[in-house]
Amino acid sequence: MARSWTEAKLQNFITSEIEESLTLEYKSGEALDRNETKKKEITKDVSAMANSAGGIIVYGIREFEQENKRHLPEKIAPVDRRSFPREWVEQIIQAIRPRIDGILIHSVNLSSGENDVAFVIEIPQSNTAHQASDHRYYKRFNFQAVPMEDYEIRDVMFREQTPNIALNFLIEVTLETQNIVIQARNNGSAFAQYVACFLDVPVALLEKVENKMNLKDGGKFYRHRLTNLNQEYADEKFKASFPLLRSMVMHWKIPLNSEFEALRESDLALKWKIYADNALPKEGRISLREIEIVDLRRNREQM
Repeated sequence: MARSWTEAKLQNFITSEIEESLTLEYKSGEALDRNETKKKEITKDVSAMANSAGGIIVYGIREFEQENKRHLPEKIAPVDRRSFPREWVEQIIQAIRPRIDGILIHSVNLSSGENDVAFVIEIPQSNTAHQASDHRYYKRFNFQAVPMEDYEIRDVMFREQTPNIALNFLIEVTLETQNIVIQARNNGSAFAQYVACFLDVPVALLEKVENKMNLKDGGKFYRHRLTNLNQEYADEKFKASFPLLRSMVMHWKIPLNSEFEALRESDLALKWKIYADNALPKEGRISLREIEIVDLRRNREQM
């Protein structure tokens, strides 16, 4: 996260139309108030960030009210530091239990007035679950702070004791081949002795179908079983299971046919489910059009 904040940097969020996300939220200065409802809302939003992926909350930027522009920043809407000093915000956040370590609150002076400021709150992802002042647990979901399910609370509480495998996808194109590359990264504090990913890829994208027993959903998908067996690291290739250590990354490649680019505007999507040691399984889907293409053909031609 950034450590130096200025009005120009905040203005860039607006001019660049940077939308809210899992890790970014805008609040106008009016969102700060001394009534109990607003104070509970602060602890709800901050704890939800910590319970999810961490992120930034900006108090001092207003969103558009129009439905088609919701979650986009409209303009600076300052906080009056005389009414709401940074120390007051810190005190409200301290009502979260247990306290969140590593929170930074930046006070950004604004040119609109002598006492006009914006507060940028940087919130790290936590290794346990945090409770808002209303004694509930929240997470970030679809730009909002929503209540957590029981299993989600337990999952976050054991975050430090379990691996946390995140998947990323890209399509790599060379003069000879085109592959979908699956990257698994361990963002958890504990290493993963065993990693297994079940990836269902639309048959229409694949170069070949090796085993018809792996066809799913009436033959529309082919299931790939990807594990941490026979992984390559630097100049070595491990013949047995090699643990995915903290912050370590492993890759798998699946060959695609030459027609995949023509199918990018379709509704084709990949579905995945990943298991790692005693962590709860995670699953999701990603559409073909969302996957970035890395074209290495030009680099090869220039050499």
